Amino acid sequence: MQTLPSALPAQRQTLAALAIAATLTACGGSDDDDSFATPLVVASPASACAAMAGQSVQAGSIGEPTTGATVKSATLKAAVADAPNAGGTATVLGTPEYCELLIEIKPVDPAAPLINTQLNLPSSWNGKKLQFGGSGYNGSLVTGLDASRNAPPDVPRPITRGYMTTGTDSGHQNQAGVEAYAFALNQEALVNFAYAAYKKTHDVAVELGQRYYGKRPLRSYYMGGSEGGREAMVMAQRYPADYDGIVSIDPVMNWTGLQTFGNWIGGIRQSAPGAWLGGKTQLVHDTVTAACDSLDGIADGVVSHYAACKPVAEAALAAKACASGTDEGASCFSTAQLAVIASAHAGYQFSFPVANGMQAYAGFAFGGEGLAGNWSNWLVGTAPPTDGPTANGINQVYRYGNGYVRYFIAQNAAFDPLTYEPANFRERVLQVSQWMDATNPDLSAFRARGGKLILREDMSDTAQSPLTGLNYFDAVVARMGAGQVGEFFAAYAATGLPHTSGGVAAGAANAPSYGIPGRVDLLSVVEDWVEKGVKPATQYTLSNRNALAPFAEIASKPMCQYPLYPRYTGTGSGAAAASFSCVAH
Repeated sequence: MQTLPSALPAQRQTLAALAIAATLTACGGSDDDDSFATPLVVASPASACAAMAGQSVQAGSIGEPTTGATVKSATLKAAVADAPNAGGTATVLGTPEYCELLIEIKPVDPAAPLINTQLNLPSSWNGKKLQFGGSGYNGSLVTGLDASRNAPPDVPRPITRGYMTTGTDSGHQNQAGVEAYAFALNQEALVNFAYAAYKKTHDVAVELGQRYYGKRPLRSYYMGGSEGGREAMVMAQRYPADYDGIVSIDPVMNWTGLQTFGNWIGGIRQSAPGAWLGGKTQLVHDTVTAACDSLDGIADGVVSHYAACKPVAEAALAAKACASGTDEGASCFSTAQLAVIASAHAGYQFSFPVANGMQAYAGFAFGGEGLAGNWSNWLVGTAPPTDGPTANGINQVYRYGNGYVRYFIAQNAAFDPLTYEPANFRERVLQVSQWMDATNPDLSAFRARGGKLILREDMSDTAQSPLTGLNYFDAVVARMGAGQVGEFFAAYAATGLPHTSGGVAAGAANAPSYGIPGRVDLLSVVEDWVEKGVKPATQYTLSNRNALAPFAEIASKPMCQYPLYPRYTGTGSGAAAASFSCVAH
């Protein structure tokens, strides 16, 4: 039978008793037990879900400052089966019966926005919680209903696997006609975006889940990519007691470095006369591919031996200099353009250290520049940065970076980001860096609690530098030792893929005819490590599959544990993982 701890306030006892009495068929001790039989099945989900509407969570139950939280709506959602989409081109994964809670977490500052959170409580619960990370500057609600990040299309959604899932908008809401960065003018909203909203969402989700099921989660996981990947790294560093397993993909973890670098390389450097790289993406791609493609043993259109590529690519690019030093067209680079390309790979150096002693941002790796939406979107754009910080067509690293400069640092929307020098705002830069950056290499508390962390970097990423995460892994090893790190932290490098990619499709420009495989189920990997002690493998198979059941495989390739890379064995198809082995650089 379920029992209630006497220390609970009377209101919470009543609410918890209502939820437990109305919902559970499972038995197994008190609601603060650390083990119970799964799945835990809710007996009367309609009434149990309805009972959650209007419930509140007191500020004292939330680990960062708030004035409490309220369940604004509770809706039982019927199960939906897997089914083809309207065009019959893909299978849309179904969802189970679950109770959807829409929650408002209230600020301390009356002028700060609310935090909107969604919590999904499946009627058949596996005893686990999964929190999904966000993207960009957030501002829209992460529902928690997505598929596992970059998992193959035949892998059921986490909620279908029985996870209690949750997500948040991070404490501000995007509005038409308002720049996405404007929320940062309010300090509480900025701190929520930096770290606090994810902790608050976790605590509220655990509290309300316990009321619904009568049990706290047996295990808690966090998964995210890009901004969500930064959030994932924040959880390991700031809140090591909260999460058993974390998956972080292409995290923008050196956030101050990235945004400063983006404003500089996307804006300041390319605003010099003749420096904008408009029209030169294909030449960069072709030059790097010709120099580096075969370094992994096969000319397949993918740069996989990324460590060996740097010197030969730099030499090949330099050899494409226009004779006059000025831009002579699509077949060569001006002196100013070559300087931008060199800076894009060299990274950015601060004149003073920011949070955790960081003083540099790693530049981009080589390869994949011409993939759709890669350099053309992130680093070049269709308009030069001199068209203005909000102009249509400017490159995305500048758009994101100048938003940081104007709203987070200068705190003035009219500030000219092309004049930005961090040293002129040193104290503000340091403060924002302390809030935002997830670069602390001391993960000893996370290791001590038994946490497991998996990092994936896509090596042709130009939304952020994939070397950032790999350098962080090296820093953790330098601080804690390879033996300790191997107990809880594994990093992987997925070659040839752009930002948070689930794979490049067959027939895509500047890719092999069969595409570039990108899908792997890392949630299951971290689950097995946490729950079964199965240490992550040296390599996993990335796949591209048909999106329509039965999800036939199109191509596969190894994803190697860092610092290994996939080398062609000399036999077999470049479209088959079996034709490669993970070897040292």
